[in-house]
Amino acid sequence: MSASPALHEYAEGVHQNGSGPKPHDSHAWAQRVDRRNECVVVRVEGELDAAASPQFFATVERAVRSNCHAVVIDLRAARFLSLRAAGALGALRQRAACDGTDVRIVAGRQPIERSLEVSGVRPLFSHYPSMRAALDA
Repeated sequence: MSASPALHEYAEGVHQNGSGPKPHDSHAWAQRVDRRNECVVVRVEGELDAAASPQFFATVERAVRSNCHAVVIDLRAARFLSLRAAGALGALRQRAACDGTDVRIVAGRQPIERSLEVSGVRPLFSHYPSMRAALDA
């Protein structure tokens, strides 16, 4: 079973999943704007698998097009990252870089780091030990 649908609204301006998941949806993410650092933060809770990927990546694509200088994807609360989703993050990072937007990942958990490494995309992303480090980069 995937993540609980509860999101922790931890900052002003948090929006759940754009249009939002259905109440019984098992995937959750939130998006917020960090105005001080001109970044958009997308936080994932639970599992980023084939069922969640289309909506999640639509949310991230909107964040990339929002005229911010960086999008920080917070995977610290993610329990699973599929290899396909990890590969898509790498492709997204390369497309965004062409448009002048930096995509950063804060992973933290070993299973998430392992998916990034096995998929071959980890070298595309700098390592950030904390959200603060990713926001301040």
